[in-house]
Amino acid sequence: MNQNFSQTISVRCDDPTPIIELLKQWDLAQASTDIMGYMGIRLLADREDAGHYLIMADFGVVDPDVSAAEEARLNNERPETQATAARLRELLNDEPEYRHYDELYRTDF
Repeated sequence: MNQNFSQTISVRCDDPTPIIELLKQWDLAQASTDIMGYMGIRLLADREDAGHYLIMADFGVVDPDVSAAEEARLNNERPETQATAARLRELLNDEPEYRHYDELYRTDF
């Protein structure tokens, strides 16, 4: 079964504005390149813990022979991704925490 994949990045910072700008630049760059299953990204603010944010990057199946998780892994190896991750770390108060999820169910709209 081919399923979508999500990576979350838990981060802490004093001001999310530079992160939002970095993510917007990332999306613009992805629109003109081979996006390898990249579906989009979200930044969520924790309502109970000020300064805590969750970045969610979603990947889908493009090639039935390559899982969405593999697409995400390949995307993480790209120099552009590595450069964006390095810029993100410069904006944070401490090291980001990464988690990886396989999608089991999604509401259809």
